[in-house]
Amino acid sequence: MSAILLRADDSRVQAAQPGLLPLPQALEWGEQAIAFEKVKVVLPQVKDAPLRMRQIETELQALLKRNKVAVADDASQQIRLRIGKIEVPGQWEGQEDEAYSLVAEKRGVVITANTVSGLYYGVQTLRQLMVHKDGKATVAACDITDYPAFKIRGLMHDVGRNFQTLDQLKMQIEVMAKHKLNVFHFHCTEYHGWRLESKIYPNLQADSSFTRKPGKYYTQKEFIDLVDFCWARNITVIPEFDSPGHSDAFMKGVGVDNMKDPKALKAITELIDELCSLVPKEKMPYVHVGTDEVRQAKQRVNADYLPALHKCVQDNGREVIGWCSGMTFKGAKQVAQTWAKSNPWGGCQHIDSRSNYVNHLEALDFGVRMFFQQPCRQPNGDSIQLGGVLCHWPDTKVDDEKLILTNNPVIPAFVAYSEGVWKGHAGNYGGYWAKLPSKGTAEYEAYADFEDRIAEQRDRFHSNVPFPMVKTYPIEWRLLGQVADGAVPDLEKGIVKESYDVDGAKFNWSKPVYGGAIHSRHFFGFASHYGGKPKGKDIVWGNTHVYSPVDQEVDAWIGFNTISTSDDRAGSALDGYWSSNKACAIWINGEKVNPPKWANPGKLGKELALIDNVYTSREPAKIKLKKGWNTVLVKSAPTWKWVFSFSPVEKHGLSYREVEGLKYSATKP
Repeated sequence: MSAILLRADDSRVQAAQPGLLPLPQALEWGEQAIAFEKVKVVLPQVKDAPLRMRQIETELQALLKRNKVAVADDASQQIRLRIGKIEVPGQWEGQEDEAYSLVAEKRGVVITANTVSGLYYGVQTLRQLMVHKDGKATVAACDITDYPAFKIRGLMHDVGRNFQTLDQLKMQIEVMAKHKLNVFHFHCTEYHGWRLESKIYPNLQADSSFTRKPGKYYTQKEFIDLVDFCWARNITVIPEFDSPGHSDAFMKGVGVDNMKDPKALKAITELIDELCSLVPKEKMPYVHVGTDEVRQAKQRVNADYLPALHKCVQDNGREVIGWCSGMTFKGAKQVAQTWAKSNPWGGCQHIDSRSNYVNHLEALDFGVRMFFQQPCRQPNGDSIQLGGVLCHWPDTKVDDEKLILTNNPVIPAFVAYSEGVWKGHAGNYGGYWAKLPSKGTAEYEAYADFEDRIAEQRDRFHSNVPFPMVKTYPIEWRLLGQVADGAVPDLEKGIVKESYDVDGAKFNWSKPVYGGAIHSRHFFGFASHYGGKPKGKDIVWGNTHVYSPVDQEVDAWIGFNTISTSDDRAGSALDGYWSSNKACAIWINGEKVNPPKWANPGKLGKELALIDNVYTSREPAKIKLKKGWNTVLVKSAPTWKWVFSFSPVEKHGLSYREVEGLKYSATKP
């Protein structure tokens, strides 16, 4: 899409060592960046992957054009792509297919791979190595050997609940491909609509079968186009027909009252046959059959239902994927995709989607989850542990599809996720899933580098896509709590001191903590700043100081207990307040910051569309900073989660950046 081909902002990039994401498996930097003005491009003659080879050629041409590098047969420098032998550890079958090496030196760049897929990933790395600044293009001198840690590296969108146009999906797929993700899990059926056209059951597309967005579905032609669009970019589409749960639209469309009706089994198997007839098994090797959350009597099925479903998929030459824990049967041969806290079934191939749902994430806290959570809880894949899929379940209604990508940090999250499933993470650090490590630790320094690289990718390539992310590791806080509401009268007035004496009781601030979102209590209790909730002590105070080089008014993301887009237990902010809990407040230099004028104050319900509930989907708050140090005081209180979020931000295109020149300190210097 055009967003990917716009001029990069390389002004701050260290040309000799640009920030790569995901990091390669093995990387040796040279001493300098090599100037490129004119190159000869040499491509291999490959007959077995013409669609993918054309895509490589197209992207390579666009890369050179964007960086103003001329192409000429008489150039002394070359960019040469070649099929050769790249050795890999062989941790799982097919790992070598995506491997490549890249050598950049004065005479040019050589990318070698075992297959066209590997060449494609080499070009994606070259894109990040090529920098255009000060009027010239350079490529960082380096020697890279690279291959994926996991076979499956994906993103799932629930378009059954909230429809997204093909243009919006393709824009995201373009970004996915640039970061070496290779699976798009297409959850296209739900209670609210069966969103893939059927010629044999046309009533599935009748308005009466939908409870959201009637008439919004993907034609078979559009689905084939989507599969080919993904395939050209080394991404496999995994369609999901979720059954027998989540089946209201299905039952309406095929004319049954419950899933035990023999017509239901006949219809679902015919729909799977129809689906598989659209795309060859080489391009669509998996079909996901769902099977999760069968909670209603009308969704229960006879014993022959699930085996027939599996047999239908397998007779079409595809592998079965189902949710774990969902329905299964003895002797089932399937891939299990875990969710929530479920454990994989022993001996069954596994795709990991546990505890990393994007719909529970916000722009100021997603990074730590992506960095410290280890896919499959091991450093690399094998024949059982296939990889991971980052899932986005925006259950609550969204009328404007653009908000789907700003209510949660969808694109930044999957860009960040790419490192764990491509490079792999050495360990699983659950204690940091919702909070940053202490400054000065190796974990903090590694995470800071990770955020720096995400921000560099944002500025260079993603300013024209919704990319709600700013660096959080520099923001230093101190906390005071847990205390009763009103226990520290000076704080209620916005007065910040080093400590407080109240009727003989002393209240002190904590040691510094870090981040843009501070979780006093998360549903990951092991990753919270406080372990419990003493009775009557439901206030935590936060304090930071922001240095501004000038007097200025800036935008800021401010939030309290951001509503999950799949769960309304956090409540809806009340009129005149920041949250459903009236205790929440924020002061800048002793002056209270007023909350927004909410569109639907205090109203709840999954059919009430989200509009301004999330700070990244509304206009940022305006805060005034004076030249020098400014005091920020936050009073946070719980509802479902217990978190406050704060960061000054600056809009750039469709993304945000850090405000230039600001510094943070827990104690005023």
